[in-house]
Amino acid sequence: NINRYANAYKKELASSPDNPMLNNSIAMCYLKLKLYTKAVQSFEDAIADNIDNSESYFYAAVALLNGKKAFLANRNTIDKIEEYINAALAIEPRGLYYLFFAYIRYDYYFRKHFKVEPNYAELLRKANSVGYSRVDSDLLFDILAVDKPQDF
Repeated sequence: NINRYANAYKKELASSPDNPMLNNSIAMCYLKLKLYTKAVQSFEDAIADNIDNSESYFYAAVALLNGKKAFLANRNTIDKIEEYINAALAIEPRGLYYLFFAYIRYDYYFRKHFKVEPNYAELLRKANSVGYSRVDSDLLFDILAVDKPQDF
């Protein structure tokens, strides 16, 4: 079904290439199909067409991990992910975004014994204070294709 949706979105994009909703939709299909490079490009196209959609930044950051743990990413990728997360949070401070930010700070920085502020524990507290659901958390780690850390 995802391939069918992706193909339909591609046809629509041919006639309306600057439609941010179509770019977001096809990017989500690519993300679910684990076509991370295409997903990132489509999310970036959506961002270029509508800079006020926090979800485009968030999911672009998620896709940049390529289905791998943050621990395995290089520093340039982590910097780009944090840039996108900060942009998403500036637009809309959602608990899920803070949760993902906490994961990045935990898996990349904490596990490598790097000190950074705010640290993952502070970001987890912020995520909890803003609020997110267990379903959101489960979906996040499912999309990331990594096990949820024990502290999360």
